[in-house]
Amino acid sequence: MTVKCKANKRDGSACTLPATGQGGLCWAHDPKNAEKRRRGQARGGRGKPTTEIRALKTQLEDLAAGVLAGTVDRGNAVVVNQILNTRARLIELERKVKETEEFEERLEELERIAQSSKPQSPRTGRRTTWGA
Repeated sequence: MTVKCKANKRDGSACTLPATGQGGLCWAHDPKNAEKRRRGQARGGRGKPTTEIRALKTQLEDLAAGVLAGTVDRGNAVVVNQILNTRARLIELERKVKETEEFEERLEELERIAQSSKPQSPRTGRRTTWGA
């Protein structure tokens, strides 16, 4: 019988993954894997646009083949091509938004690190701007 993870998911329900660590946690909840999870999440979603682009290419190839074979009306093909082009632009926009959000998160983290490492005045305890 497999021991289940002791942690809860984000929605509050019990985790159903098998516990693999000494603390009774699964790989996803084990703090030792936090950095690996973070790196994986940073890469997460990058496969989706690739899959969508591949699907769009296939649809365009099928559309072109249908027009050349005479099974797809040219007027319909023009409209479908416009729709596929709009989808391609949306995929690119989604990628840019995600990239911007990731950069903002990284910048905020760097700013937090920089703030926490500023020297403090021994008399007031306030952060100083030495060297600025």
